[in-house]
Amino acid sequence: MYTCNLWGRCLMLACSIGLVGLAWTQETKPADSDLAKLINQLGNDDPELRHQAEKKIFQIGLNALDELQKAIKDHPDPDVKLRAILLASNIKKGAFGLLQKFVGHQDKGIRHILVTKDGKRALTGGMDRTVRVWDLETGKELKKLVGHNSWSWQIALSADEKNLFSASSVEGKVYRWELESGRSIQTYAGHTQWVYGVAVTPDGKMLFSGGAGNEAKPKDFSIRQFDVETGKEVQKFEGHSGYVWKLAVSPDGTKLASAGGNDNSLKIWDIRTGKLLHDLKDAHDGQYVVSVAFHPEGKTVLSGGRDAKVRLWDVETGRNLVTYEGLNERAEAVAWSPDGKRFLVADGTVVHVFDKDSGKIVHRFEEHTGSVFAVAFLPDGRRALSAGEDNVMRLWGVPK
Repeated sequence: MYTCNLWGRCLMLACSIGLVGLAWTQETKPADSDLAKLINQLGNDDPELRHQAEKKIFQIGLNALDELQKAIKDHPDPDVKLRAILLASNIKKGAFGLLQKFVGHQDKGIRHILVTKDGKRALTGGMDRTVRVWDLETGKELKKLVGHNSWSWQIALSADEKNLFSASSVEGKVYRWELESGRSIQTYAGHTQWVYGVAVTPDGKMLFSGGAGNEAKPKDFSIRQFDVETGKEVQKFEGHSGYVWKLAVSPDGTKLASAGGNDNSLKIWDIRTGKLLHDLKDAHDGQYVVSVAFHPEGKTVLSGGRDAKVRLWDVETGRNLVTYEGLNERAEAVAWSPDGKRFLVADGTVVHVFDKDSGKIVHRFEEHTGSVFAVAFLPDGRRALSAGEDNVMRLWGVPK
C-alpha cells in the first residue's frame, strides 16, 4: 500500500537522480538480467543502494524504458512499480524535452547564443544592451556585461575563451570584453553606421564585422576585417547592398560567409585575399537571408531564409546541394550539432531538430512564447539551447 512518505520520497526523485538532465548521458543497454536487477533494487530498504540504482537506470536512459514498462505492469513490489513510473517519466522528459530555463534578459529579446568548449557556460547577447554569462549546470547568471549604447545582435568568443566580442548595433562599434573581469578592454570602429554581424577566426587573430546601414546615405553595408590585438582595419569586403545580418567563419579560418538580410543574398569570401568566391543572389526565393553556419567539416554551409527554407551549399562550387522544407514561417537561426549529423532551426516560436541526411524533422520544441532568434548545440550533442523574443533561454534534451 502506498504511503505519504513513499510519495514524498518519489517526488524528490527528480532532484536525487538529476531530472534536469545536465549530467545525463545515455549509455549502451546492459543485458536484460542486469537491468532487471537494477530495477529490483528500486524496492531495496537501503536508501543508498536504491539511489545508486535510480541513477544508473536514469543514465541508461531510453534503453531502459522497455524493462521499466514491464516492471510497471507486472512487478509484485508496489514500491518498485511507483519508482519505475517516475523513472520512465523522467527519462522521457530528459530525452526530448525542456531541462532548464535561464531568465534575466529584458526588452525585446535575446539575439545570439554561444557555448564554451567545455559545455559549462553559455553567453547571450540581447536587445537590452547587455551580454550575459550563464552557468549551465546551476542555471545561474554569472556575469552581466554592461556598456553598450545599443543592442547586441551577434557575439563571438576568442580562441582561448578569455575574451568576448559583441556588436553594439546602432552605435556602430564592436566591443572586446575580458570575461573574467567583465570589463570592456577594446573597441573596433570603422563602420560609418550600424553593425550587426560579428565573427572571429579560429586562431583568434582576426575579427570581422558586418555593416547594417541605416537611414543615412550612403549606407554602409561593408564587411570589415580587424587585427584583434592592434585594432587596425586590415581590409574591407564590399558587395552587399543590404544589411550584413550574420557572419560565419569556416572551421579552417580561410573563408567567410555572410547572410545579406534584405539584399536576399548569401556570399562566400576568401579571407586571405578578400575575393568574393560565390555571390549567391536570391538565395532564398527573393526573401531575406538571415542565418548562416558552416558544417563542422567546413565543406558545406547552411543558410536560413524567410522563405521558410534552409539550404545547404557546397563551399567550393557554390552549388545548392539540398533544400530543407517543413518550416512554418522562417529559418531565423541555424546551428549544427558537433558531429554535423543534425542541425537546429529557429522557426517562429518553434525550434526544429533536422536530420541532415534524411532531411526529416526528428523533433520540435514548442514552449517559447515569442519568436526564437538564437539556437546552439552543446558540445555533447545531447543538449541544445534556444532563446528569443520572450527573453528566456531554454535548455533542451536532444538524444541521438
